Amino acid sequence: MSADPNAVAYDRMVRSHPWLVGVRAAGEVIPTLRRNLILHAAPPIAWARMSDLLRGGMIGAALFEGLASTPEEAVARAAAGEIEFGAAQDHGAMAGGVGSITASMPVMVVEDRSNGRRSVQFLMEGFGRALVFGAYDAAVLDRLRWLRDSVAPILDGAIRALGGLDLREIIAESLARGDELHNRNRAATSLFVNRIALALLDTRPPADEHRRVLAFLNDNVQFFVCAVLPAVQLMLHAAHGIPGCSALTGVGGNGTDCGIRLSGLDGQWFVAPGEVPKGVVQAGVAPADVAPGCGDSFLVECAGLGAAVLPAAPALTPALGVSLADAARFAEGAYRIALGEHPHYIVPALGFRGAPVGVDARKVVETGIRPVIDIVMGHRQAGVGMVGMGIVSPPLVCFEDAVRALEARRA
Repeated sequence: MSADPNAVAYDRMVRSHPWLVGVRAAGEVIPTLRRNLILHAAPPIAWARMSDLLRGGMIGAALFEGLASTPEEAVARAAAGEIEFGAAQDHGAMAGGVGSITASMPVMVVEDRSNGRRSVQFLMEGFGRALVFGAYDAAVLDRLRWLRDSVAPILDGAIRALGGLDLREIIAESLARGDELHNRNRAATSLFVNRIALALLDTRPPADEHRRVLAFLNDNVQFFVCAVLPAVQLMLHAAHGIPGCSALTGVGGNGTDCGIRLSGLDGQWFVAPGEVPKGVVQAGVAPADVAPGCGDSFLVECAGLGAAVLPAAPALTPALGVSLADAARFAEGAYRIALGEHPHYIVPALGFRGAPVGVDARKVVETGIRPVIDIVMGHRQAGVGMVGMGIVSPPLVCFEDAVRALEARRA
């Protein structure tokens, strides 16, 4: 009798062992990334259907990469098809928020030591006006160039001097220190900075840049999320391509649509209109101003972190507009639709249970329980930036359509 496909998927997921191995230009590590191709958060979407928010990220990326010299030229070239677009997850990459990946964009390179696969994510710029929120003014572009020209080579040298960083170890430790590894990464970023600070002594960058880079990392409490995203993609992708398997291996929102992929259905996306997050908005912001959920970071919860283990990060709950009881309910729901528990990602706040690994789409359809994602809310208008934090879920119809397709293929 053949092994249960979902049991095989679970085994591959928990074997995944992510290591941060460097910071490189995206074009050096993504074989399919052409210079005129910009990668964005999944699912795939054409320029004509992009929201204003996502278009802001694409325009900024085009300006950064030199594909256009003005926003107007970027729009014209995109509309003419001279600038192309693709979903990052279809290229072995991750694009959080409305950020983007271009050929010269510096990315964190994460390797799965269990199978040799790699995934990448651009460097976290920080909050405020940033490309990840669709802003592309001169200050944003200058910071991106500094990240490319100075921060990236310095961090790459430090990471290589360390022989890489064991991300599984840092994630496991951070779960015991108050992080949920999606929108709270204070402990993980601190652990990362501690290690990098020592390695910088060996790489000997110029003194002024040494201080500037450390100050940037120290002030950017969410920086480690750019290592978490490729780590969770590698975990789920380890289980991709198993016939008959109903495990979710891809999910994302592009500001217009939300989509999912299942292990047993190759690379097919099942898409529906994205939902608008609900939570705490800033003063002067109306609920109608909030954009539908956007980013590949939906994948964090579907790998068993983020809101799936929100009780590990009680300090985050007020910012999301949820109670501790809500956090416990999100976690319980995650366990009910999961493939199993993670043997390394132990959560003291959940009675030392392992984090709920993966999402079984069949269980989602049977129970009606959807993954809960904690998310930074962006304004519908590009460049306004972060307007609050809240929660959102992939539409149930995505799971229903995917399960029907999986059953049809099995039949």
